[in-house]
Amino acid sequence: MSITWNIIWETHPDVFIAKDWKEYPEDKKKASRLPLQYNYFMGGETTLRVGIIASTSINREEEFLLAGLLWGHRLSNGAKTVIYYVAPDFSTSFLSGLSKIGGTINAKAVYWREKLTPSLYPIPEKQALRGPRYAIGEERADWKRWGVGLNPVARQQLMTVNEFFNQLTSRNVRIVIKNQTISIFWGNFEIAEVRRKGKKFELTSKVKWLKETELIMKWQKQGWVDSSGSLNPDFCETISEILNYLESLEREGKLRPQDLLTLVLHQGDGALKLLWGRPWPWPWIAKDRSENEVVDLEEWFYYQGNGQLSVVCPIFDKPLLRAARSILLASVLERSLLLVGAKDNQGNPLAWDGRIHWLTTLNKEEELRRCYCWLNDVDKFPIWTLPEDWQDKGIYQLNCQSNHLNHSLMQKGYL
Repeated sequence: MSITWNIIWETHPDVFIAKDWKEYPEDKKKASRLPLQYNYFMGGETTLRVGIIASTSINREEEFLLAGLLWGHRLSNGAKTVIYYVAPDFSTSFLSGLSKIGGTINAKAVYWREKLTPSLYPIPEKQALRGPRYAIGEERADWKRWGVGLNPVARQQLMTVNEFFNQLTSRNVRIVIKNQTISIFWGNFEIAEVRRKGKKFELTSKVKWLKETELIMKWQKQGWVDSSGSLNPDFCETISEILNYLESLEREGKLRPQDLLTLVLHQGDGALKLLWGRPWPWPWIAKDRSENEVVDLEEWFYYQGNGQLSVVCPIFDKPLLRAARSILLASVLERSLLLVGAKDNQGNPLAWDGRIHWLTTLNKEEELRRCYCWLNDVDKFPIWTLPEDWQDKGIYQLNCQSNHLNHSLMQKGYL
């Protein structure tokens, strides 16, 4: 769709605090490394730095948010700058996320409705913050509740499967229960799945992450419970062999850094336990497919300690994009009712302080710190860096880049 944006700006002079808009050309967008799918404009007045980022559709809001911030940073050069986001629609989390933008950039949102006259509608800055909190997701079932609806024999067999995998938690096996499946993971690697099949279930090993065809063929096994109430031995042996293989990759340093980090974060030992407490499994799942934010929130890591819930967001690649995504997801978490009534393993209430802890490596920390000039409250997004030798020695310490938080941690004796 070809839109003559400049004509739209001219016919809505009261929407913006600048006029005489000039579009940023394609060659300069490429040179400035701005995402090419959006249109960028700058106000013609030299006394005020104002920009527009416009799009006829938004596939990924975190990309749109980041592109506007990069455009504002390009225009700003350290001076106060106003950026207008223009699009057909915005999610509540996007509008809430804009309220977190501050520092050198003031971000505003404007609806563009092609078939209406006028076609531009500024969104009041406080609109997203005035709405009620909302409930998204539902509490994750346990094995017993997941088995409701199965026939009596299948329910008994499911408990046998439960016992088998529970015995493997000491080998860092974790269980993720969803609506139609129960997935068994070791770090990022899914090694088995229980899938509902009417009033019965199907148990299979999962090795899609393998590249060796021979091993894939060898370890593709189906599990079942025999008349004696035991799992078939070849399935049990296969799961043990898969774990042996993965554990050998860990010992030999052959895991990708992000896969190793996932494993270590789920273990929650060392500095993680000292600072934040024990791992807290994310206890909710999306009610339907439209609730993608709930699925996205499951990517983070949660810890419980002394009545405090801590939220950790690992950032290994694309630091600016991951940070923009975390700003939007933090808005989802803040506005939802998910954490209302959250409890620890003993049933005691947990409180979240509103922080998202960015966990990254030394070589990504400097780029991630660029986000601090765009945030209203940098203490809500403290940056933690892993020790250089964490892959060999584990996370025995974490370095915090927030001066305010460092002072608080020193008072508590953590640093």
